[in-house]
Amino acid sequence: MERINIGIITNVRKLLFAYRILFSAHEQSPAEVVLEAFSLDSISSNSHFNEKPELLLLDYRLVFKNTLLFFSLIDHFYPHTVILLIVDQAHLQEAKRCKTFIHSFLSPNLDVLQLFKLIRNFSLVTPSVQSHLQTNKN
Repeated sequence: MERINIGIITNVRKLLFAYRILFSAHEQSPAEVVLEAFSLDSISSNSHFNEKPELLLLDYRLVFKNTLLFFSLIDHFYPHTVILLIVDQAHLQEAKRCKTFIHSFLSPNLDVLQLFKLIRNFSLVTPSVQSHLQTNKN
């Protein structure tokens, strides 16, 4: 199975480390991490990554202050990219203001296999991911 390129943007080092290890070490992982950032400012410092992410895992804590500005910058850097917003149950209500900018909410406590299934499902319906998969098949 072809792997989807993902980016992880969070200012919580433990969360970033956990997702990186999960996607690189788990045998059923559908994804390869091609971007890691602690903020939008740190994206440019990750220039050693050659691939653009087709899916972003984004920590809700980063968009808390200015949602519209944050997502307009994300769209500038990565247009037409699937965004899954990582949010715990305690902050889900306040994170719902991001609903128009994201594709789905993602619980940090989600079972690993459910996470992989969610990523696979989004990779099947996203045009940029489909074109990436077609290019890699040829």
